[in-house]
Amino acid sequence: MIVRIIDVYVREGDEKAFRAETLSNREGSIREAGVLRFDVLQVEGQPGHFVLFEVYRDEQATLDHKETPHYKAWREAVEPMMAGPRASTACSVVAPEDPGEWRP
Repeated sequence: MIVRIIDVYVREGDEKAFRAETLSNREGSIREAGVLRFDVLQVEGQPGHFVLFEVYRDEQATLDHKETPHYKAWREAVEPMMAGPRASTACSVVAPEDPGEWRP
């Protein structure tokens, strides 16, 4: 399993539009067979700072995700809203080890 934590900083005034686009991307993402979890978080006290918490079955699932129509549409829609480049942190899973425990 692979976890990606994505930090996104959104320009002031674009938070609502970013949130809507990201929730749409999430809906498509959680339907992907290789996506075990896709959480969208907004940092308290920092309205323009969002964190995406993504859990994938394996590396191929991360590559497949980036080829989906919903991801490509999201990326195109939100790119002009970003205050800077996205920052991605890849993590190895310590627990839970069972992929079934990640799905709701």
